[in-house]
Amino acid sequence: MPIPDYAIYLIPLIFILTFYVGRRKKSEKKSVIQMNEAISQGLTEPASLHPVIDPVRCLGSGSCIRACPEQALGMIKGKAVLINPTHCIGHGACAAACPQDAITLVFGTEKRGMDIPQVDPAFETNVKGIFIAGELGGMGLIRKSASQGAQAMDSIVKLKGSANDYDVVIVGAGPAGMGAALGAIQHKLRYLIVEQEVSLGGAIFQYPRNKIAMTAPVKLPVVGEMHFKEVCKEKLLEWWLGIIEKTGIKINYNERMENVTPYDNGFIVKTSQSEYKTRSVLLAIGRRGTPRKLGVPGEELPKVVYRLIDPEQYRNMHVIVVGGGDSAVEAAM
Repeated sequence: MPIPDYAIYLIPLIFILTFYVGRRKKSEKKSVIQMNEAISQGLTEPASLHPVIDPVRCLGSGSCIRACPEQALGMIKGKAVLINPTHCIGHGACAAACPQDAITLVFGTEKRGMDIPQVDPAFETNVKGIFIAGELGGMGLIRKSASQGAQAMDSIVKLKGSANDYDVVIVGAGPAGMGAALGAIQHKLRYLIVEQEVSLGGAIFQYPRNKIAMTAPVKLPVVGEMHFKEVCKEKLLEWWLGIIEKTGIKINYNERMENVTPYDNGFIVKTSQSEYKTRSVLLAIGRRGTPRKLGVPGEELPKVVYRLIDPEQYRNMHVIVVGGGDSAVEAAM
């Protein structure tokens, strides 16, 4: 009996399908094992920004899994799942790769919750004249934080003028603060940036060495679009320094905001160095600028640190990690 013509195409198709299904099952089995291991070790709480996958929208394409360099995601029952929550560092590559927009990036979890200030679409809080952009407002992605800072200036420029020293005081020189500064320059606003650290970058400066900080370009006022997609911490900070040199952005480093008080048609911003009268205030301070301390003798010694920047400097040394949360586990690993 002769073999039908369609069999010539059907047999290879069956072979390919069988191979694909087998490989998929093997991958899902591995994902289940990894997730169960994380659960058994209590590593179920992501440190910060992380993906939440909508199982209804998820088609199981695996794009998000392939986009995640930390292997925090896996496939279970045909749907993407966060199988290694503590591996997630929140750069959002998974959300950008998802063809179905099935991924939402959030800070809080059902277990620990998260208090996020309420702002309107113009990034203004319920206190008129005070704006919030970036991580403090719930946006941890660097490119979107920078965009929010710039967009906040689009709103601030519409405020009625005043006799204050500044149109806006920007608190924080991280991505949102830098984006805001560029927006202020574009709109010819009188602005001031105060930053409590000794360098720019905000949370980025505290990232471990060579950590991937951005996975997609961003378009900003004055300077246009970044010409790179995936960039590590050091390269991104170098790019920002180049922008400062090019645009003349002025930042008051080592100056901590202490208080904001309403005053006439604006506010008085009191810092560790001075006081400033301003029409508006943009809070771009992030959520991790001031570490919690124990209040015990010796915690101010040089050998006590509150951020892990370069693990290599502690190689072959005895280190005590104080704490039992996600950050402590991440530092220990």
